[in-house]
Amino acid sequence: MSELVIDGAVATLRPGGSGGPGASAGADASGRPETGWPGTSAGAGEARPAGWWQAWRARFGLAEVCGTLTALAGFTVGYLQAGSLLAAAGLATICEAIGFYGCIGAKTAAAARRATTHLGGWRRLATGAWHAVREQLASCAVAEIADGFLIRPGCMAGAAWLLRPLPGGIWLGFLAGKAAADVAWYTLEASVRRAPAVRISRS
Repeated sequence: MSELVIDGAVATLRPGGSGGPGASAGADASGRPETGWPGTSAGAGEARPAGWWQAWRARFGLAEVCGTLTALAGFTVGYLQAGSLLAAAGLATICEAIGFYGCIGAKTAAAARRATTHLGGWRRLATGAWHAVREQLASCAVAEIADGFLIRPGCMAGAAWLLRPLPGGIWLGFLAGKAAADVAWYTLEASVRRAPAVRISRS
């Protein structure tokens, strides 16, 4: 065992141990990499959550804002006109689909247009349509079937009914029901989108 002085700091050298020839840079006593050491990324633990959030915001952020606003408008009109939570939830679901997929469709059309600039005529139209289905709409369609007919109106109406005794409970219930339906929708969408990659990795 020996000591090495570097810039006034004393480092202990052990053969095969920490600081010696057998040590790995950036490892603590248990052998786990430490943040900030050479060979390790300081933000490695935060890269995946940040990447997931940025990907979601780029794909669905604006569409979610549009869908939420149109859903609120539909729920308000349906409840004030019919006085029925089921009618309000049904109209909110329809309006949200219009706002959400209107935004998704516009963004997808723009992306397909950019991806097919080298083509022309019917070939560009067909390729652009296939690009839109493959990149955006296929995974959304499967989730939307279950969501639009059952999950979303049921969550909105059920949560509004449960919270109706509270002050503003109808509107709190609408927001809570929409949030629950969104979690279910994004879970279904992600599972459908990742299924081909899982099958390829297993084959």
